[in-house]
Amino acid sequence: MSRSKQDGTVATSAVVVGLGQLGAVFAEGWLKAGRAVVPITRSVSLEEVSADIPRPAVVLVAVGEAALPALLEALPPAYRERAALVQNELLPRTWRGAYGAEVDPNVAVVWFEKKPGKLIHSIRPSVLHGPQANILAESMGQQSLPYFIAESEAQRDFELVLKNLYILALNLGGLAYPCSAGELWRDHQDLMGPLADELITLQAGLLGRKLDRAELLGSLERAIAADPTHGARGRTAEERLGRAAQQAAELGLQLPVLSALAAEHLSA
Repeated sequence: MSRSKQDGTVATSAVVVGLGQLGAVFAEGWLKAGRAVVPITRSVSLEEVSADIPRPAVVLVAVGEAALPALLEALPPAYRERAALVQNELLPRTWRGAYGAEVDPNVAVVWFEKKPGKLIHSIRPSVLHGPQANILAESMGQQSLPYFIAESEAQRDFELVLKNLYILALNLGGLAYPCSAGELWRDHQDLMGPLADELITLQAGLLGRKLDRAELLGSLERAIAADPTHGARGRTAEERLGRAAQQAAELGLQLPVLSALAAEHLSA
């Protein structure tokens, strides 16, 4: 391969940090599009890859939520400005420590899942935002996954909050009633209504501004109705509950439903 062609391949490469469910799906789409994919797993040095590929087209950060803060701090500047985050429970405060107040990463609010041995399943269109949104869209388009591009930070933040509300409401409610998402929302409104309202209060506190409760609740209900047989309680439900309770305490919020769930389901 000539040096010019090699340089061109490097510049159009997609670096994927973490090859779990989401990392593998995006990588497959880029490969189908003819884009070179460079995976970074625990056995691969980020420093070595960044030396060989100093300015890739995009850097998909698909590590777990707990590992995200340290990974963002470790990214070289050129990687940080091309990073795309796909985790749950994202808000601007998640990346502010690494990025400061003036620059944001790309974000994909993902509404699909890929279970082993099963086809990719989308609940609603995923939402893409940032300078590399079209590169993220390239991967999704290759796999016929629905998406749209958020045109503003306000729209991005609404979609982030909606996904957080969906994940937290179902996971936390599922601790009390381990059933399907549809059953949980339909049959246990005595819990789910107040819980969703408290979670919106928490998200507003974390975001630092008021949120449209009616629009969020309507969108939440439609998302649940789109996949009513989806299991409510996830394997990290207790972790999410503990994190939410800690965030509420840090913000000085009195959220009695959340507190009651924490008292019942978290060990002292």
